[in-house]
Amino acid sequence: MPKTESTGKTILKTDGKAKSSSSDIKIRSSSTSKEPFRFSKHVQTRSMSVAKPLATRDSYENEMLESNSIDRHNDFEAQEAESKFLNDDEELKMLQNESFQDDFYDNSENEDFNQAENGQVKNLKNFVDDTNLDNISFCSDDTVDLLQEAKNYLHKKDHLEESERILKTDLKYNTTLISSSFEIKMSNSRIDPKKTPTKNEEEKSKDFSCKAIYLDNCRKQKTIPASYFLRHMNDPVLSMKHHGLGAPGMRPVSAALMNNSIVAKLDLSDNWLGPEGAQYISKMLKENCFITELNLSDNNFSSNGCESLRDVLKTNNSITHLTMRGNKFNDGSAPFWAEIISNTIKIEFLDLSHNNFGEESGKILGPAIAENISIKTLNLSWNNIRRKGAVAIAKGLGANSVIKSFDIGWNGFSQDGCKTLLKSLKENETLEELDLTNNRIATEGAVYIAKSLIANQTMRILKMGLNPMESAGCFSIIKALQKNQNTKMEFIDFSEIIVDKYFKDEFKNFQANFPHIQVKTGCDGIKLKPKIKINPIFKLRNFIEKHQIKLIDFFNKFDKDGSMSVSREEFKIGILELGVRFSQEEIDQLIDELDPDGDGEINYSDFQLKIMNYTDKVMFYQYKIVDFKFKI
Repeated sequence: MPKTESTGKTILKTDGKAKSSSSDIKIRSSSTSKEPFRFSKHVQTRSMSVAKPLATRDSYENEMLESNSIDRHNDFEAQEAESKFLNDDEELKMLQNESFQDDFYDNSENEDFNQAENGQVKNLKNFVDDTNLDNISFCSDDTVDLLQEAKNYLHKKDHLEESERILKTDLKYNTTLISSSFEIKMSNSRIDPKKTPTKNEEEKSKDFSCKAIYLDNCRKQKTIPASYFLRHMNDPVLSMKHHGLGAPGMRPVSAALMNNSIVAKLDLSDNWLGPEGAQYISKMLKENCFITELNLSDNNFSSNGCESLRDVLKTNNSITHLTMRGNKFNDGSAPFWAEIISNTIKIEFLDLSHNNFGEESGKILGPAIAENISIKTLNLSWNNIRRKGAVAIAKGLGANSVIKSFDIGWNGFSQDGCKTLLKSLKENETLEELDLTNNRIATEGAVYIAKSLIANQTMRILKMGLNPMESAGCFSIIKALQKNQNTKMEFIDFSEIIVDKYFKDEFKNFQANFPHIQVKTGCDGIKLKPKIKINPIFKLRNFIEKHQIKLIDFFNKFDKDGSMSVSREEFKIGILELGVRFSQEEIDQLIDELDPDGDGEINYSDFQLKIMNYTDKVMFYQYKIVDFKFKI
C-alpha cells in the first residue's frame, strides 16, 4: 500500500523491501537536468529508510524554530503559566508531570519505526565519520555529493538535539519555579495546593470585616457604595440621615452592621426605607447587641414595617432610646406598638410623635402604657388621639409608675381627657413633666387640671399653651398651686394665652409665695402701645353734648352765688359731682386750660371760649374713636 509522509513523497514497499524506479537515480554530469539536487532522491535502496527521517526533518526544523520563540519570551510565558496554575489546579499537575516530547516523535506511527530509524541514522553517522571525503577518488561524484549532504544533515541534527535539550531544561526549570511560587502562595493562604479547598475552608479564608462585607453586598446587589458609610462605619456615633438609601441601599448597610461592635448610636432618619428596609433592620438588630440609641424617623415604615420590627424590639436588650417619629403609623400599627410597649424591659425613651394614631389607637395604647415598666420618656404628640382614646391614655398614665416625662401635645384631650387626668395626676407619684399644648382645653378643662395640682407633689413642668382656656383658666391653675405648699413646680407655660389684669394681680401674690416658679404667658415680651392722651377739654365737651346740657346751665351748677366766676376748688368739686371721669392729673390740666391768666378764678367767658372754639380736629377725631373706653 502506498504510504504518504509529511513531505508529500510516496515510497513503494513490497514484502518489506523498497523499490526504486529508474528516475530515482540521476547522473550529476547531465547538465541538462533542471530539477534541483536532493539527497533523498539519489540515495540507494538500502538507504531509503534513512532518507525517510531526513525528509521529515524539514518540517521538524520549522517547528523547532518556532519553539525558539518560547525561549525569547520566557518571562511572559512564566507569568501566563502562573496565572493559569492559580485558576486551575489540574493544569499545575499536568505541567509538573509533563515531559518534553518532540512533535516529530509524537507523530510517529509506532515505536518499531522509531527504533529502526534511530539505528539507521546511527549507522549512517558511523559510515560518514569513518569516510574521508577528501580522499575518495574511487567514488563517483554523485556518491561524494550524497555523503557530503549526509554529513551536513547529521551536523544539523546534532545542533537541533542540543537545542531541544536546552529548551527542555529551561522549560523544566521554569515549571519548577512557578510551581514553587504557587505552593508558597497557597501555603500563605493556608490552603493545600494539592487539595481542593472545601466550602468551610473557603469561608474561613474570606474577609469578614465590616468594610469587606459591605462592599461584597453592594457588588451582589449592584448598588453604589456610600462613601460616607465607608469612612464612618467604625465611629461610635454614626449618622446616616438624609442619604436617600432606600431599601436597596439599606441591605448592605444592615449586613455590615450585624457584627459591628463599635457603633453605639445610629441615625438612619429620612432615608425612605419603607417596609422592606424595616425587614433588613430587623435582621440586623437580631445579631447586633451593641447599638443603644436608634433613630428611624421619617422612613415611611407604615403598619407592614412595624410588624417586621415588633418581634426584635420587644425582646431587644440593648436599645434604650428609640425614635420612630414621622413613619405614618396608624390605627393598624397600634396593636404592634402596644405589644412592644407592654413587653419591652430595656427601652427608656420612645418617640412616636408626628404619626397618624387616632382614637382607636388611644384605646389600644392606654392599657399598654399602664403595663410598661421601663419607659421613662414617652412622646405621643402630633397625632389624632381624642375623646375615648384620650381617656384611655389618661387612665394608663395614672396606672404607670415609671414615666417621668409625657408629651401628649397637639392632640385632642379636651374636657373628657382632662377630667380623667384629674384622678390620674392625684394617683401618679412619678410624673415630672406633662405637655398638654394645643389640646382643645377650655376653661373647664383647666379647672380639672388645677384641682389635680392641689394634691400632686411630683410635677415640675406643666405646658398648657395654645389652649382656649383664656385668662380664667390660667388664673385657676396658679390659684390652686397656692394651696399646695409641697408642690415641686418649677415652670408653667401659658404661651399664646393673653391674660388680664386680674390674673396679673393674682400673679403678684403668687410670686410672693413661690418666687422660684417661672410662669410664661402670651403677654410676655409684648410691648403695649402707650395710651393716647386726650385733652380734657374734649372729654368735657363730649360730656356736655352727650347729655344735651347748655353751657350756661352747666356753669351755674358750679357758680352758687351767680357771680359768673368760680374758684379752682369749686370747679373741681362740681366736676366730680356731675360724674365726669377725670383723673387728678386731667382735672389740673383742665383748670390750667380754663384759667390762662392764673389768677385762680374761672370766668364764664373764658370757659365758653375754650369749649366752643377749640379747633384741634385731629385730637377730636382720635377722642371719638377711643370714646368707648372712657365711660363718661
